[in-house]
Amino acid sequence: MNKLFTIILLFCTSVCLAQALPGDSLKIEIAEEFLKKRLGEKVVRDKLAFAGIYEGPLDLVTFELKGRTENNKNLVVIFLDGDKVESKFNTKITKEDISNYYKGQQTKNLFWNKDYATNLAQNLSFEKGIKGWEVKLEDMIYDISWNIYSYANETWDPYEAGGKALKINAKTGKYEIQEWSEIE
Repeated sequence: MNKLFTIILLFCTSVCLAQALPGDSLKIEIAEEFLKKRLGEKVVRDKLAFAGIYEGPLDLVTFELKGRTENNKNLVVIFLDGDKVESKFNTKITKEDISNYYKGQQTKNLFWNKDYATNLAQNLSFEKGIKGWEVKLEDMIYDISWNIYSYANETWDPYEAGGKALKINAKTGKYEIQEWSEIE
């Protein structure tokens, strides 16, 4: 039975990683092992689906809870510092959070997912700019936010870009629109 589960897990991981970068499979494995210890192997296997990896000062490995598609506050975020789970600021996800989510109750350790962020941008008629949105999950220690960047301009040699950014707090769902620019 364990060999069959391992083969299925490897197949599922390789399918999920079709869009991932080299080295991401190790990050996913580290995050899954952390979640198995915290939530149990059955919960990880039956209730979570890999959602993506976002790089920053800490890498954010994300999983979405399966089912209940009407609730987009279903994102589990695991912070990695290199090849270690960061322990001081990491998500404090619990079995109680998972249970409350499926009961339709408030959960304090789940985050709004990418669909929530892009749907909010569409509902606000947030402009797409000269190219499609760039959507990132970014962290600043306790502030995890979805940032949707709209490009008003982009030039090369030297690189310069700017536009508007929709910043959505992934914990509360509150948002603000800001100007942004980048020069290299």
